[in-house]
Amino acid sequence: MKAYFSCSRLNSSTFLIVESDQFGEYPFIYVKLCDDPPLVVLSDTGCGGGTGREKNSANLKDFIETYPIPENGGKPLNPRDSDGKPLRTYSIVCSHCHYDHILGLAHFPASSSHIVASSFDKAFIEDNLPEHSLCQSLGISVPDYKISQWAEDYEKVYSGPHLNIQILHTPGHTPDELAYYDKDERHLFVGDTLYERVAKDKSYEQPIMFPKEGNLMHYMQSLEKLITFVNEKNAEPDEARVKIGCGHITSSVDASEILLAVKQLFLDIFAGKVPIVQSEERRGEEYVLYRAEGEPRFSVNGPKRLVLDARKAFVNS
Repeated sequence: MKAYFSCSRLNSSTFLIVESDQFGEYPFIYVKLCDDPPLVVLSDTGCGGGTGREKNSANLKDFIETYPIPENGGKPLNPRDSDGKPLRTYSIVCSHCHYDHILGLAHFPASSSHIVASSFDKAFIEDNLPEHSLCQSLGISVPDYKISQWAEDYEKVYSGPHLNIQILHTPGHTPDELAYYDKDERHLFVGDTLYERVAKDKSYEQPIMFPKEGNLMHYMQSLEKLITFVNEKNAEPDEARVKIGCGHITSSVDASEILLAVKQLFLDIFAGKVPIVQSEERRGEEYVLYRAEGEPRFSVNGPKRLVLDARKAFVNS
């Protein structure tokens, strides 16, 4: 029986959980363990758990608190005390509000969870979340949750004392998309802004997705912002190069290299150098798949309108 959640160590303080969900999203969930203060920093919460037919298919919170992890000395990531309370509280950074990143929030009580979201466009989350989360399209319920910290651009995550975790507004995939930088680990987490096409074990592939609420003008500005940010960090003396972790597929690669590669991909798409290989009607719009011949590192799927609008700015200006 295939395990519903799999867990591996990403770096000295952070673990990667991959969820084999019913929607075929396979979201990446990052779990950073902090001792002072005793805290778990979660990057997203995935799709909410399994159907009960899979191995370890409890919800994410139960998995984190009860399932022994070999790479954590055979202990759960956040074990419970004798009264059943987890030893660490939770700070949850929401990369954006799509269903495959927020459905697990339903299992984390507001009293012991600090939830962080981007302040760039609060209305995108507060108004019509069923549609903007894509829950409505799937006929599923939206989890009930409340944002504790509407993070400003470059603001640090706070949960008690400030952590060495800095938020960056990166709209484009959605208006509320954010990235965050773990200074201690020199790891940048970018949600669904980008990721590679094929899973490490080659068992599935995913294009970089855009909903109809996406904006490729904002997206390209966000890429430039991330490139500049990473270049500044990489210029710091006697420090390791920054790694990047994504919401799917890609967890630890050189940040500068992949950001530049994705920027070039979109410039090629705008210039008409990457063919459309698939087209379908979705949410009242024509969605198209851009994919180069052979086995390209990336592919892109989204409303054709977004590319046509961006093409006017990047090619015809």
